[in-house]
Amino acid sequence: MTARPIEKRSSRTAAYTCVSRAALNRQQDPVLHCPDDVSQVFLPMAARVLIGVPPLRKLFLKHLAPPGIPEYVLARTRIFDSAFVEALEGGFSQVVLPGAGFDTRALRFAERSRGARVFELDIATTQEAKLGIYQRKHASLPDNLVFVPIDFDTQDIGRTLRAAGYNDGVKTLFLWEGVAMYLTEDAVLGTLDFISNSAAKASMLVFDYVLASVLRGGGQLHGDRQAAGTVAKAGESWTFGIEEGAVGQLLLEHGFEMCSHYTAADMERMYFTATDGTVLHRVNGSHCIVTAVVR
Repeated sequence: MTARPIEKRSSRTAAYTCVSRAALNRQQDPVLHCPDDVSQVFLPMAARVLIGVPPLRKLFLKHLAPPGIPEYVLARTRIFDSAFVEALEGGFSQVVLPGAGFDTRALRFAERSRGARVFELDIATTQEAKLGIYQRKHASLPDNLVFVPIDFDTQDIGRTLRAAGYNDGVKTLFLWEGVAMYLTEDAVLGTLDFISNSAAKASMLVFDYVLASVLRGGGQLHGDRQAAGTVAKAGESWTFGIEEGAVGQLLLEHGFEMCSHYTAADMERMYFTATDGTVLHRVNGSHCIVTAVVR
């Protein structure tokens, strides 16, 4: 099998998402402020300069990024953060982040997550880059944080996780952020089956996905072609999508009950709409977010 670019270097899309969160963290406007204050640690000097100078930061967020993608990253961060906190407060004993990238929740919510083990899974190249930065920055990592290298397209997630200390049959939160769209269909469905078969009833899954129409060329949704083009240029093209309206049945067939579903329009109403109904910021239309529980 020919190695993909992401197997040879850390993920560029994961790095871009991290820069976006860091840039939004510098925003003073509460509508655009991202709560991720740890993301700054991963930035090289050039990126620090870019987001540290307001005109350059605005240039990045408004003109260099695909339309509505920074807003989507912000909305997604808020939704996933809420699920993380809700699960910890609900007594979940495990949190699994398949394809964690430069996720910072284990550090940002370290005090709240002391009673749970947090497993971060990712391709070895991205994980090694992340750990290298933590070491150089002398970051204090929580004792309950476990790093697990994996290639989702070629390795069995269950076997890999169990070898790292994952326990079956307990309430677990799975935060699958910005991953499914880069995998094969078999890898996506296999991951869903592993979660529903191994985790306790009422365990929670939160994930985002790309609409299948975007993979076919798009053009009907805000910024979808530009977003697809950007990841393709990074050598990390989207490979998996779900047809509009089909995700609930897909989840049902693989052992889940869908709880919430957020489209770009939903996220605009939740986070970027004034009290008079004016939409202040558009969200890229290529993605949706789902929360579901194991039946």
